[in-house]
Amino acid sequence: MSDSENPLDALYTEGAVTDTATLYDDWAERYEADLKSIGYAAADRCAAALAAADPGLTSPVVDLGCGTGLSGEALRAAGFAEIDGYDFSEGMLALARTKKCYRQIISTDLSQPNAVPDKGYRHAAMVGVLHHTHAPPEAISSALSLLPAGGCVVFTLNDETLRFPEYTDYIADLVKAGTVDIVSEEYGPHLPARNVGAKVIVLRKRR
Repeated sequence: MSDSENPLDALYTEGAVTDTATLYDDWAERYEADLKSIGYAAADRCAAALAAADPGLTSPVVDLGCGTGLSGEALRAAGFAEIDGYDFSEGMLALARTKKCYRQIISTDLSQPNAVPDKGYRHAAMVGVLHHTHAPPEAISSALSLLPAGGCVVFTLNDETLRFPEYTDYIADLVKAGTVDIVSEEYGPHLPARNVGAKVIVLRKRR
């Protein structure tokens, strides 16, 4: 990847990403600097929303699509004590392993059945995961399946993802079915320097 190429341009261009794993492996060394330079806000917003949903900061938390660990650092800073990170990019995970925010870091393809074992997780985070190049709406149910009744999943739907109504329709169907309650839903900054916003949503599992 040349210095002039920015993976964000591909992520925000429909159909531009054909190999997500390679994109993130190649981007790993620049990833955090690139995001921080444009005011990346999603990790802190998600951690704060989850902490507000559970002031007791009940652990453990599973961080799905943890990348280099920005979300894990934010969850730890918010007060969650036990966090496991899962991702499919070895390049990203190599950087996450240098940090002290995770109990365990696991390399796995989250799109595969049973990719995450039952470890008694109380909550789940999917920061920047739900996106047409990353994960379909059904990933919400996959995350919920790891949690007990009363557990929460927090995730982002950025402006690009919100262009695809199947994500918000899927959430509405979960609510209608009595599977979840919406604890909070707040639109705010995502990548401010690019004028990209996102909804941060917390769902609580009912059954």
